[in-house]
Amino acid sequence: MRIKPLDVGVETVTLWQVDDEVHLPQEARVGPRFLPEYRALDSILNRPSLDERLPELLQPTALDPELLQPATLADTRAATQALMREAAGLPGQPPEARAAFAAAAELLSADTAMDAEVRGALAMLLRG
Repeated sequence: MRIKPLDVGVETVTLWQVDDEVHLPQEARVGPRFLPEYRALDSILNRPSLDERLPELLQPTALDPELLQPATLADTRAATQALMREAAGLPGQPPEARAAFAAAAELLSADTAMDAEVRGALAMLLRG
């Protein structure tokens, strides 16, 4: 059994037009670059460990440095203590909330008293 050679191809173009020659633009535009997007799954899978989160919790970055000045800190304590005492005396508060506000005011009054003692001791040291 003998197989004849198989010739398959285009012999002629019968409906040729000028537009058939132009397939691509002359100057190729640069396509958009692929930039991977940060996904919510990445933040879930790559969670920081406790060792990485603990310093951020203990040393907040959004802390106002002026707040740590002794005079500003004392004024803030006194204003907060006044607000806590006022909140403890508001009518209509549940007893648990009144007790919590009163306890917070007592803690702040103890801090204010210690602050006054430290200021007095420093003044005595500076006088000599």
